Amino acid sequence: MNRVLYTGLTSPDKEFIHTPLIEIVAVEDDAPLIEAVRQLQPNDILLFTSRYAVKYWYETMEKIGVGWSNHRIVSIGDTTTKALRDLGATNIEQTKQDDSYGVIDYFRSVDNGHSIVFPRSELALSLIPDGLQAMGFKVKTVTAYRNVMPQSPQKVDLNKIDTIFFTSPSTIDNFIRLYGSLPVHVEYRTRGVVTQNYLNEKLK
Repeated sequence: MNRVLYTGLTSPDKEFIHTPLIEIVAVEDDAPLIEAVRQLQPNDILLFTSRYAVKYWYETMEKIGVGWSNHRIVSIGDTTTKALRDLGATNIEQTKQDDSYGVIDYFRSVDNGHSIVFPRSELALSLIPDGLQAMGFKVKTVTAYRNVMPQSPQKVDLNKIDTIFFTSPSTIDNFIRLYGSLPVHVEYRTRGVVTQNYLNEKLK
């Protein structure tokens, strides 16, 4: 039997050994997030790449008493899109490809006269903002949540693991912090091209 160690927040398979190596928490200072919500303009495009950005953006809207209006929203993946719909957003366009490169490809056909407002983790990579700015878009990033190492992460005997599944670059970094290095005897699986590329760099 293949023994899989899953490091993301929610395991997709009950047979996996699940030891989350990330934890999502609110920002300590939400003033920039409040300002971003208040300053959103009718022609701005909202970009969401995780359900957590949706959660904290929505909570901030509720805090200051505003709604979604009819802003154009671009979403990565079914999970993010579902979170938006569950919270009442309607004008949603989902990228065909469920990763950062899919976002950049999507905006190739969008008028770059729009500004893009991008709530995200404080650990998010610069790939999306850099790519969109290179295409002529004005991009405003704002930290919507923090991605942190759990206070007491559970260690397992890696000699009893056949496959390790990483869901983000953060899970890779936190694994190395916890275990010291990436074992060579296991198979690796990742979610998304960005995480795979990051893993490849760490394995060199």
